Amino acid sequence: MKKGFLWGAKAVVFALLISSIYLSYTQSNDPYRFFTGLGSEISISPNDDRLLFSYYTNGNEQIYSSSISGKDVQQLTTSSETRSHTPRYSNDGKKFLFLAKKADANEQNVLNVTNADGQTPQKVSDDSLHVTDAVFSKNNQQIYFIGMPASDLGKLEGTAEGGSNLYVADVQTGKVKQLTKKDYFSMGDLAVDDDDVYYTVFNEHEELYSYNLKANKEQRVNYNKLTGDIYETTFTPSGDQVAYTAVSKESENSSLYEYELFLFDIQSNKTEQLTTLKSSVNSPVFFHKQNKVIFLHDTAWAAQPEEYKLKTIDLKTKEIQEVKLSVPKDTNNSALNKLVGYIGNGYTIGLLYVVLLSLFTYSFHKNKHKPYVISIISLSIAIVGVVASFVTAAVFDPWVGIAIGTLSIGIAACSIILFLIAFVIKQVTTTHNHSL
Repeated sequence: MKKGFLWGAKAVVFALLISSIYLSYTQSNDPYRFFTGLGSEISISPNDDRLLFSYYTNGNEQIYSSSISGKDVQQLTTSSETRSHTPRYSNDGKKFLFLAKKADANEQNVLNVTNADGQTPQKVSDDSLHVTDAVFSKNNQQIYFIGMPASDLGKLEGTAEGGSNLYVADVQTGKVKQLTKKDYFSMGDLAVDDDDVYYTVFNEHEELYSYNLKANKEQRVNYNKLTGDIYETTFTPSGDQVAYTAVSKESENSSLYEYELFLFDIQSNKTEQLTTLKSSVNSPVFFHKQNKVIFLHDTAWAAQPEEYKLKTIDLKTKEIQEVKLSVPKDTNNSALNKLVGYIGNGYTIGLLYVVLLSLFTYSFHKNKHKPYVISIISLSIAIVGVVASFVTAAVFDPWVGIAIGTLSIGIAACSIILFLIAFVIKQVTTTHNHSL
């Protein structure tokens, strides 16, 4: 192999490796940067004739509405600087709320409310709060929402000064009041009736809590059969049933949990599994006038970005149907997104790493007869990385430690392959030299 060609190959592979690492980094920070597809939250109008959903177009997430069949799609928000998501209809259908944030991962969600046609949007929460969920009161005069200090976004676990709490905002005046002062690590899945606001709280596992609006008192909801980790909880309009997602029994002992849809009847205290999709179900919502639930099915579970299909299930027949939304398809962007995904894939990075170091291995063996030097250096880096991951996890941040450990294990695997390649290079060149 000519020296000039060898150095040219090294330069090309090195450039590809740097590009792959860069794309992997940008994708890990924002996997939706080039994405076109459904967002993760939906809402149904009070008379069951319209849907609210968020939709990405080339990474720009905005709020749309459609007929219940997925036709007559209308874009309701149009910001080019912020992503709008998590829409919720008011109980009279005249308004909806939504959250908006800049694309950066550490930017806070701001609560907004607007007319049903998307006109005259108004900001509800200020820049001091990061809002994660919100819902209208039954009389539509208040909005209950979950918020945490925006200053705590991006901080390492254990260093944040505050946590999540329940707030209420007056729709007319915009006045905001904090209702709880518990600073929970995690809260979500807001629901409301005439007397209580319901939400889930993480205390070793997800638990359902209620806040009584008359007594201004919080308590855990004790449904005997509603135990364990529950997610995406939502109540029927009558309040007698709860839909939620949970890990299926079949996947409890597997390496990848599968989240199915369940239905809990409060009066009979019985739970029924509704789906066996073997992936992940998100954002279940009850119809108001039909015995159905609409939900999002993540067909790419557990990859990023999430790729949802909108589906309904009849609670009597258990028939599942897909709702096909008449949204514009961006085929060019889809191809670009897949290409970026392939280039920024961890396996691609590993392959390029092995190819690059294999070229250096060949050079070292040819010039200095030391084929294993590069493999030994690579394995040494992996060993140091594993040790550093334990130290980082124990002293600083467990998640950073896990990330370093995962990277180090990947380098170790590549190093083993490099040892095999070095052995082959040595044998082939030795045989070739003997033949001469």
